[in-house]
Amino acid sequence: MNFLVVVIIKKYHMETFKIEIQEFLARVIEVEANNIQEAFSKVNKQYKKEEIVLDYNDFVDVNFIDINSQSKDEEINMLIKDILEYLYVDEQKHFEESKNPKDHIFTKLERLKFLID
Repeated sequence: MNFLVVVIIKKYHMETFKIEIQEFLARVIEVEANNIQEAFSKVNKQYKKEEIVLDYNDFVDVNFIDINSQSKDEEINMLIKDILEYLYVDEQKHFEESKNPKDHIFTKLERLKFLID
């Protein structure tokens, strides 16, 4: 007696998805300075020279974002909102400390925030 065994292997097609991972790191740096602008400048220089490097100990939050369903316009708007949120508070402080100059970038950030919200 002869048997013929046929094995059918079905290959399941798996889709590829893009998931964006965003980590937020933060650290408070104490610096001696004559004023807040000088303090920002000193910390900025230290950061750019990599004298201050944030790592896993500075972890604050994480976001997982499905970027598969976003159109290009949606992604652009999301990025603009993220950048605006990142810059807004610091630029507002600088704007007020500089006695509200007309040509300050904060006025453009304020207008952009109004248009987006």
